[in-house]
Amino acid sequence: MRTACLLLTLGLLACSGSKRLPDPDKLKLAVSTTKAHAEVRFRPRDAPDGIDAHLVSYIPDGQWDAGLDQATHLILKALVDERARITTPSVSASTAQAGFPGQARFLRRLNGGAFPNDLVERILRDGNGRKIDLGVASRTFSDGRVLWVVGWAPHLADLDPLPRDLQLDDNLPIRVISDHPGPFRLFVTPPDGPVQEHAISAEASRWVDVFHAPGAYRIEVVGDRNGRSDVLLLFTVFVDTEPERVPMLAWHPREAPNPTRAERLLFEALNEARLAHGLQPVASFDLFRPLAREHAAYMASAGRLGHILPGLTSGVPNNATKVAHPQAQFYENVAVAITADDAHALVEDSPGHFRNLLCEPCTHATVGVALEPVLDRPPRLFVAWELMWFPNGEPQPLPEK
Repeated sequence: MRTACLLLTLGLLACSGSKRLPDPDKLKLAVSTTKAHAEVRFRPRDAPDGIDAHLVSYIPDGQWDAGLDQATHLILKALVDERARITTPSVSASTAQAGFPGQARFLRRLNGGAFPNDLVERILRDGNGRKIDLGVASRTFSDGRVLWVVGWAPHLADLDPLPRDLQLDDNLPIRVISDHPGPFRLFVTPPDGPVQEHAISAEASRWVDVFHAPGAYRIEVVGDRNGRSDVLLLFTVFVDTEPERVPMLAWHPREAPNPTRAERLLFEALNEARLAHGLQPVASFDLFRPLAREHAAYMASAGRLGHILPGLTSGVPNNATKVAHPQAQFYENVAVAITADDAHALVEDSPGHFRNLLCEPCTHATVGVALEPVLDRPPRLFVAWELMWFPNGEPQPLPEK
């Protein structure tokens, strides 16, 4: 009876008020304000019982993060074939959708059901004793096999919560809390145009006012020290657009790696990216190609990345001064990946690195690729991109001594 009386009372109120119906836009606004807003933030929690708590118990200074765990489950859902590789676009899309602001890595293992301790060992080795965010997901097949996906990310900074979804011309206050010595730099990759760099200080809010076109904006905060850059934060906000879905991950037979073909594909991808962002393509500069290939070979032999490898090479820009004059200005990226597509995607996903590919004054480039010398697993491609411009004229070979 109370329900009937309530309905009747509401009917009477509607009739006794203004005869005009409520404004539909106001009703829509009232409904939308009751919805939870998606945020970019860290979400540390006590790990749920089961595989989550099991994983955290193995990692000193490890903490379960609800956002990273959500991204891990999105990756698992996207793996439509247990043999498929996890790609950079799938990592970027899953963490963006979950609002996780760290530089996440995902590891997969298909086994008979035992907890993947080998993945734990990799995290312990690569984590270098740092605080680590964690997430884990698994899928059991009818034959008893289990597909595991483990997500992890070094926790190098904290971030005040931010809205993930923005309107055109909104401002975003970014405040970074970190004991990293710095200095810090903030990079933004807009949907169109070149990557933008902004200064940012620890503990102080930096108001970012660049969101003037619809689309996804990739944001990265790096801390520089001792000649290297550490990625402190990496996340995406969406301006008047829906977050992209995580692409389905199917298995494709892998071709035998070919460094020469990879160089060509990466050079083409470089110029396609420049054209897409309104920049002129760069011309190939063959004089320095042997130096780029040599640097890639040193990295592949050592099994590690670096612009300088102590005891092996002082780097391409320094070596270039020994073979040509006048000096060029270099913008360099290095990466390691299974395929050329993966290598380019890694660079494009990082605004700070992508900025080098979109170097506005650069007119020339060369790419060097070398194959990792291993037999016990699929070899990786080590890549060196060298983008250049010539303030004092095009370098010419020095006379041989």
